[in-house]
Amino acid sequence: MTGREQVKATVSRVATTPASPRTPLVGRDDEVVRLLRTLAGCRLVTLTGPGGVGKTRLALALMQADATAELAPDGAVTVELSAVSDAALVADTVRVALGVPDAPGRPAGVAIIDRLDAAAALLVLDNCEHLSPAVAELVDALLDGCPRLRVLATSREPLAVDGEALWPVHPFRVPPADTMTAAVVADTASGQLFEQRAQAVRPTFHLTDANAPGVTRVCRRAGGLPLAIELAAARVRVLSVEEIASGLDDMLGLLAGGARSKPVRQKSLRASLDWSNALLNGWEQTVLRRLGVFPGGFDLPAATAVVAGEDVSATELLDLLLRLVDQSLLTAQSTGGPVRYRLLSPIRDYARERLAEAGEQGAVAAAHLGFYADLVDRAEPLLSGPRQTEHLDELELEGNNLRAALKFAAESGAPPAGLRLAAGLERLCAVRGHYREEWQWLDWAATADPGAPEPLRAKALLGAGRLAFLACDYPAAVRRLEAGLRLYRQIGDRPGTVMALHGLGSVARELGRYARAEALYRQALTLAAGDADARQVAQARGYLGFTAWLQGDWQRAVTESEQALRAFRQLGDGEGIVWSLLSLGAVAQYRDEYAVAAEMLGQARELAERLGYREGMAWSLHELGLLALRRGDAAAEELLLDALSRHRALGDRWRTASVLEDLAACAQTTGDHRRSIALLGAAAQIRTAIGTELAPCERPRHDRVDAAARQHLREDDFAAAWLHGQGATLDQLITATATVPSPEPTHGRPPRDVHTTTTAPRLRIRALGACTVHRGTHLLTTADWGYGKPRELFFLLAGSPSLTKANIGTALWPDLDGPQLRNAFHTALRDLRRAVGDPGWILYAAGRYTLDRTREHSSDVEIFQEGLAAARRSKPPEVVLAHLQRAITAYGGEFGQDLPETEWVLARRVEFADAATRALSQVGRLLAAADRYDEAAEIYRRLIERDPLDEAANRHLMICLSRLGEVGQAAQRYQQLTELLRTELGVGPSPETRAVHQRLQAAD
Repeated sequence: MTGREQVKATVSRVATTPASPRTPLVGRDDEVVRLLRTLAGCRLVTLTGPGGVGKTRLALALMQADATAELAPDGAVTVELSAVSDAALVADTVRVALGVPDAPGRPAGVAIIDRLDAAAALLVLDNCEHLSPAVAELVDALLDGCPRLRVLATSREPLAVDGEALWPVHPFRVPPADTMTAAVVADTASGQLFEQRAQAVRPTFHLTDANAPGVTRVCRRAGGLPLAIELAAARVRVLSVEEIASGLDDMLGLLAGGARSKPVRQKSLRASLDWSNALLNGWEQTVLRRLGVFPGGFDLPAATAVVAGEDVSATELLDLLLRLVDQSLLTAQSTGGPVRYRLLSPIRDYARERLAEAGEQGAVAAAHLGFYADLVDRAEPLLSGPRQTEHLDELELEGNNLRAALKFAAESGAPPAGLRLAAGLERLCAVRGHYREEWQWLDWAATADPGAPEPLRAKALLGAGRLAFLACDYPAAVRRLEAGLRLYRQIGDRPGTVMALHGLGSVARELGRYARAEALYRQALTLAAGDADARQVAQARGYLGFTAWLQGDWQRAVTESEQALRAFRQLGDGEGIVWSLLSLGAVAQYRDEYAVAAEMLGQARELAERLGYREGMAWSLHELGLLALRRGDAAAEELLLDALSRHRALGDRWRTASVLEDLAACAQTTGDHRRSIALLGAAAQIRTAIGTELAPCERPRHDRVDAAARQHLREDDFAAAWLHGQGATLDQLITATATVPSPEPTHGRPPRDVHTTTTAPRLRIRALGACTVHRGTHLLTTADWGYGKPRELFFLLAGSPSLTKANIGTALWPDLDGPQLRNAFHTALRDLRRAVGDPGWILYAAGRYTLDRTREHSSDVEIFQEGLAAARRSKPPEVVLAHLQRAITAYGGEFGQDLPETEWVLARRVEFADAATRALSQVGRLLAAADRYDEAAEIYRRLIERDPLDEAANRHLMICLSRLGEVGQAAQRYQQLTELLRTELGVGPSPETRAVHQRLQAAD
């Protein structure tokens, strides 16, 4: 027997050593094909990924693939290294697996090279992570000494050998959060795996519409990790799917008990993570467990402040973070700014357990609190300057960390850092509209520690009072502001005194006590001028100008507001500029100076939008709507409804009442007097509830609407409409079809038609490609959404049949639970409803939320899905083709290209992309079967554009070109494909493609 024959016999013999997989491969068939292509072009490929993701199973599937025999004609062998604990035994373990005799005095690596020589073989080294240096040294030598050898390694970290290609193995795609049917679950690899493994312990188990939501929750909570799904499915023997899903709050505890034949590390999720943790050195273990304190993303400065200490130096931390990234325990992402790090949810749970066991939980959480308190301290003075938006965005990005830090502070006895943090967030929450959440934290900060420094308590009282004022809770605001004022005066803090006076003046202004408001503002102005505090002087003048125009004193309003505007522009204070422009624009429209008003208000709106200043946006839209109403512009009602939605979302009932007054004027211009009186009644009801009065400048318009209605309505009609407005909810008054009842007529003039319709603006939704939403002709922007989560929530709902709050929480806030999750959800939902302009767009029924698809709207996702579904239901080829073409026309690009790359977005993106590829392939075949070769060729070109190595698409394009008489182009396509395959993969075309080329040559 020749040396090569000996090698082939040896490799062929040991290739059968690993037992064949006992279950079918799930979800990786396409990946095996792509992996083979990569291995054909690169002699060393390492499968990387976290424990339990399926690296070994993928490697075994590749060994069994038919194409592997062509790639490694001399055989393939697997060497399992998980049981090897001594790095010095790596080469000997491989030698023994290959059947190479031991040669005393001769290194095992040399003996392997001598035996393999020029054999075209595949060596699979499984579970290399704990022996990486030794494996890397051996592989490097084998690749140099055996020119036709290929190596496939599985490891939780790269081998770092020259020429290594990394192949990250990702978790399975999971069903959408809103999944209600078995068909949708079964269309995902995670759902298929759950069913397969559940049937192994309970053969009667099948996916059904009844258990589909529960299976979806399990797969999503497991993050698509195959090991976690298998362990969860095994529980079907003793638990219902719903019980399993509910128990996954203790994921590490529940997911245990794999098959006896499996390695210990694969019998539970905790064991898998224990294995990964054991491979880390002491410093890496310390960093991992301390990172568990972060509830979401974090950057390098945060990690340095929280993790570094006597045992981990700040200079070494970056290298340690990179090591955790390499070990597949930490993810790193950058979207153009600083890199943000994040632990996957199961790994975070594990890190927190280790942190508690180490007794470091309190110290690390205190460091976390201290860092974010310092961050807010540094940012707070910058929240009113030229870079206000940038600093507001940076703080809002850290929302989860800020909440976690505050929660720790409250639970640990209110350390000073927690009080500083709570007090320092007032400006952020005032501008971005998070009134009530921050108000609660400020109340805690003001009362948690009676011995806290008086300046800190005064600051907390001031902030709580200002937020209570913004929420229109005037008695609560006065109590806090007056308490803060007393403290500021006691400690001689003049700037604090000025701010408290401003707050009390603003309460008096909204309550209609204009003389008191002006007196308080004048006191503040005197103090600020004495201190030469330019910002506080400008604020006082701005407030005086605002109060003047509410009273109809136009000249004084202009004088004060112009001075304020000049000062704010010099200071670069965006918020102050917005308010000054609003005052000047309002005065201009009351003076019938419409061009000036449009300019001023347009500037205010644009700047508020850039700042993400939600109250400024609501005011701008209100005044622009009123301007449109005065000019007879048809856009008036839409602008006013937009403003109404924003003010309601902020909880600003004072302005809500004013917008209702102006909507009443809109209704009156169309002759809908019953509706106008109902709206006036609603406005009056709100003012009564909060104790405010109609501003003098608004009184004439109110009186005109009232008088016009009385001229057209009988007394009982008027009374009925007014009572209806006071008793109905605002949602009932502003829905698309609002009915104002009237009593039955008994004599005199017949009643007017009481049924009025207000058409809600049409929504145009695009999620395939760049995500956009048009409300009527208005493109929703960042200023409309307020922040990112409402927008993401909208696209989640728009692409889903219906979702429970739990579904939504899993998708958008996987790291939150309890009160934090409820607050985050309801805040985002409120802002979403405000952004789309009509709360009725989002329905809630039977515990589920959904987009109201009965309203006029268009959605590319719906068109795409409906086209695919219709094609599946149809039989005639021409009908199937028409539906598929409609679907692929709607597919404008990857789903959610500008949405955060969260798990649900990535899953949906892959789902739609795969569906689009399948649809294109089917369209190409149908067109070709109908002899429409020119159209089919274009379809195949699109497929090739997506994946130039798609050999089937290239082959079908060659056939279409030949049928069109373009034999030369078909031959050229073959040459291009051949060159590409050899360059990228090191292989030639398949026999099928070569056969097509030969037929072309014969026909030429």
